[in-house]
Parts: sequence; C-alpha cells; structure tokens
Amino acid sequence: MKLVSDGKINEEGVISSNEIITEKEGYEAMLYMLQAYFEATESKDLTDILSGGGYWGEEGKPMDTAYWEYWLEAVEKVKKKGPPIL
Repeated sequence: MKLVSDGKINEEGVISSNEIITEKEGYEAMLYMLQAYFEATESKDLTDILSGGGYWGEEGKPMDTAYWEYWLEAVEKVKKKGPPIL
C-alpha cells in the first residue's frame, strides 16, 4: 500500500519534505486534518488531537508518525479540492 508519506519519512522516523505551501493552504490543510480527526474519533478535545503531533526527542521525529501521514493527506486535499466545506 502506497502512503502519501512514502519518501517523506526515513527508516528512523525522521520526516523530511521540501514541499512549499502558502499560509492559506496550510490553514486549509489544518482544517481538513481537524475535520478528518473529528470524523474518525468524534472527539472535540484538542489535547487528544495535539498530544501526538509533537516531536519525540530529536527534531523532525514525530511522536505519532500517523500525524505526518494525516498532514500530508490534508495538504494533498487542499491542492486537489481547494478549501474544505465545513
């Protein structure tokens, strides 16, 4: 199964990307990510959402690598679909 993060995270779990998005696209990607998280969990607790999004120890190594995948999926949605309809 091909993941959006293929080639954007190494064997040690350190993320890397040279993709550039605008501030607006970043904001819209965040909205897509929050919407997908809510749909998957029905949780409105931001501490749940934010707890896995930080880095573990060294810079660039996310606590939960799934968050990196979710983020990349959200960025792709912005590029393909434009802003989310909430």
